[in-house]
Formats: sequence, C-alpha cells, structure tokens
Amino acid sequence: MKELISQTKWQFVLLYRNNLILISIALTSIYALIFYVVKDLGNMDKLLTLLIYNDPAIIGLFFIGLSIIVEKNQEVLSAIFTTPINHHYYLVSKILSLSIIGWACGLGMAISILGFSFNIIHFSAGVFGTCLLFSMAGIILVSYTTDFLLLILRSIPILLFLSLPLLNYFNITHIQIFYLIPIQGCLNLIIHSYMQSLSLLEVLYGYASLIFWIPIFYYLAYRIFSSKIINI
Repeated sequence: MKELISQTKWQFVLLYRNNLILISIALTSIYALIFYVVKDLGNMDKLLTLLIYNDPAIIGLFFIGLSIIVEKNQEVLSAIFTTPINHHYYLVSKILSLSIIGWACGLGMAISILGFSFNIIHFSAGVFGTCLLFSMAGIILVSYTTDFLLLILRSIPILLFLSLPLLNYFNITHIQIFYLIPIQGCLNLIIHSYMQSLSLLEVLYGYASLIFWIPIFYYLAYRIFSSKIINI
C-alpha cells in the first residue's frame, strides 16, 4: 500500500510538471463558462449532463495517453521498468491520479453551477467511474501508438462508441442495446444525482455496471499494456 501511495504522489508530480493538471482545470472552466453563458435559454439539464460527462471522459481518455507518451519520450518509462516496481502499482496509480483530477474538476463544475443541491455520492460514483473507464480505455489505445496525433484519431471512434447511451438520453434514438455499453451505468448515476428522474433499479444498475466493467477494463488494459509497452 505504501508503494501505491508513493507512486500516486509521484504521478501527481508528473502531471503537474507536464501541465496536465492546469489543462484539466482550464478545460473544466471552459465547460462551466459555456453553461453559464447559455443557462438562461431554457431547460439546460441535458446540456449540463453532457458537459459534466464530457469533462472526465476527455481527461481520462486523452490525458492518460498523453502522459504515457510524454513519459516514454522523456525515457521515464524505461527507467521505471528497469526497477523492481510493481507494474500494477504503476498503472493503478496513473489511473487513480487522473481519475481523482477528473472527479475534482467535475465536482468543482457541478458546485459552481448547482451549488450543493445534488447527491454528491451518486455524482462522485458516476464521474469517478467515467474517469476510470476512459482512463483504462486510454491505456489500451496508447499501447498501440506513441504518436499523440494518431492517438487522438484512434480515440475518436472509442469516444463515440462509449458515448452512444447519450443518444438515448437526448431522445435521438431508443435503442435498448445501448444500455449494455459500459458507460451507461455512470451516466445513470450522474443524471440521478441532480435530476432524480430515474428509478431505484436504474440507480442500482449504475453501481452494478461499475462493479462489473471496471475489473474487465483493467484486466484488458494491464494485459495489453504489459505485452505492448513493458515486455518489448
């Protein structure tokens, strides 16, 4: 546990040095400003959901890939993997650090817009879960490329696929199979945290979805990262 805590602290240092924490704050501020400018146009609940969902998704998917690419280019990875560090600790600390940043940014945006009139437990679970899943998806993607532009291009279809439940939410589609997409549970929890429009069963599905999908995503991320990055 001490090693994991130490690695997590080090990841925060690296994220700060590479300006990713400042970029995350700036991105969140832009989303909050967008909502503030258009909030008087009418019912903005769905726009709020989109912005709150999109913030941790972008931070998780793109920033974890960028951080690994930077570390690889700076030869940090080669130095790390020549030491007896536990590779699980490295990945978990990186996922946790970015997810904590994404959660903090999402929470800050929600408080700035909603005050404290929302369920912080459901909200935190939904936002943190979104960051976790997209961070692990980012690890899988960056395992196949060390070019950031190529990473962005490959991330777009993944981002679109995982975000398909939003089509049902915006009443663009009514496709039941979209409820099986991993991000649906996170979306349920985020929506219910301030709209309370979902049934208890849908909220329970949100938590069950996180319990089910997070270990699967981590297993895939670890196996692919190990074979493509560590053991080369």
